[in-house]
Amino acid sequence: MNKIILASHGELSQGMKQTASMIIGDAGNIFAVSAFRDEDEPIKNQVENLLANIGDENVYIMTDIFGGSVNNDLLQVQQLHPGIHLLAGMNLPLVISIATQISAVSSEQMANIIEESRQGVIDCKQLLTTNMSIGGDDL
Repeated sequence: MNKIILASHGELSQGMKQTASMIIGDAGNIFAVSAFRDEDEPIKNQVENLLANIGDENVYIMTDIFGGSVNNDLLQVQQLHPGIHLLAGMNLPLVISIATQISAVSSEQMANIIEESRQGVIDCKQLLTTNMSIGGDDL
């Protein structure tokens, strides 16, 4: 089973974990770590400690924003554990798609999962305006 480590600034990762578990159940394969301004333990250390317990096989670390301090710190962890996958820009469809895969995600599957996650970002106002202007009732 794939293991997901959600890493964010503040409590975003805990909220993402809670919401994913509400939708797919708590299989014990999603973990959350956070970075705070006055943190007791750097996020790098939190992830290393977690990896020591869960191993680094089929591990997918997802961070909140590419180029942010959390992502930059975890790039260093990825260098020490080349088998893990580090993804920036986590969202709920991405978390659920990878968490529910039975085995490791192939490169092709990963490309599809990322594209599906990107397609989940929709400007609803634009969608409604476009559909209303063509006279459609159905979205």
